[in-house]
Amino acid sequence: MASETPRVTLSETQAPVARGFAAVLRREWQRLRADAWDLAMLGWIPLLVCALTWWIFSAGIARDVPVVVVDHDRSALSRSLVRMLEQAPGIAVVGQPASEAEALQWLRERRAYGVLLVPRQLQQQLLTGRAASVQWFYNGQFSAHVGGLTRDVRTVVSTLSAGAELTAREKRGASVVQARQQFEPIRLRLVSLYNENANYEAFLALAVIPSMLQIFITLAAVTAIGRELKAGSVPQWLAAAGQRWGTALAGKLAIPALAFTLHGLLFVLFFSQVRGWAVEGSAAALLVGVLLLVTAYLAVGTLMIAATLALRTALSMAAFVTAPAFAFSGQGFPLMAMPPLARGWAEALPLTHYLQLQSRHWLAGAPWAYGVGDLLVLAGFTLAAGLAGGWLLKRRALSPAAWGRT
Repeated sequence: MASETPRVTLSETQAPVARGFAAVLRREWQRLRADAWDLAMLGWIPLLVCALTWWIFSAGIARDVPVVVVDHDRSALSRSLVRMLEQAPGIAVVGQPASEAEALQWLRERRAYGVLLVPRQLQQQLLTGRAASVQWFYNGQFSAHVGGLTRDVRTVVSTLSAGAELTAREKRGASVVQARQQFEPIRLRLVSLYNENANYEAFLALAVIPSMLQIFITLAAVTAIGRELKAGSVPQWLAAAGQRWGTALAGKLAIPALAFTLHGLLFVLFFSQVRGWAVEGSAAALLVGVLLLVTAYLAVGTLMIAATLALRTALSMAAFVTAPAFAFSGQGFPLMAMPPLARGWAEALPLTHYLQLQSRHWLAGAPWAYGVGDLLVLAGFTLAAGLAGGWLLKRRALSPAAWGRT
């Protein structure tokens, strides 16, 4: 009679690390398959949010932003100015109110974002050789709107002014070349680098999408571990890992890590290969940065749930830290201009360092060495937060007092 081979179960404390990892991975996958909402938070929901974010900025450049013109001159010159404004790509002249008060009403009702005021006697002043000015009022609450508007208005007014001045000089006997040299002895040539047309897709979509992903990554880590604490199933989870906390955490977070790494790769491939924003610098540094962004926020989420041991509290903390992270990242307001406390908070967020890395390597074309510092910082976040979270879980999560909290 053949002797029966002893059956080895995965709950045995001496199970190999690989077997424990596989057991936790299967356990986590079964949990996700049973919860469509948690599975969607790793798959189609982040994808949909990122797609909507891209769609918002896909036009690239804001066109036909409404403005009004108060024309007190009613001359051929002022009508020419209005026609030139209408031809500018970013401007739509939607009205010509009779007074400044009426124009301000357009601004308050947000039917227009700027008012160009043409004074009386504008043409007469220019014909007699006197200086004249037009006034540009804009709604400063919308800096993104008026930035392009102001650039276009300045270009139109400068072009009209230069044409009037050159015509006057030519009438006084100067040649075209002499007139240009006299009018512009020193010329300023503006050259925009790394985003030549100030395209919002490159400026904002490339930065906002990683900002969205870091929210989902943190929530995924908090939810995965928090559900074990809430259900009081930590002993079963740890037993599947062979009583090894490192294996338990690795198996628990492997699926979110894989899912969000794929999201990050899709993000890079879509914008670089489909939308034409080629990676001009080190693609390797950028991809490693994406991977470290994922691991850093998984570690941060682990630390949050380990510190609170309560799913709801940890989710609130995750929202508090990750939701405003983009505002502190230095993309909308310079880091060096922030107050020291705000600057310190910004530096304490992995997103800030990832976006600095991305801005250097994606469009600015920096070599890989320029990103080593940011990569080390992201790796440091992963190690520090991950080790601290694992240590806290090891000390606190097996106590029944830590279970069942919402």
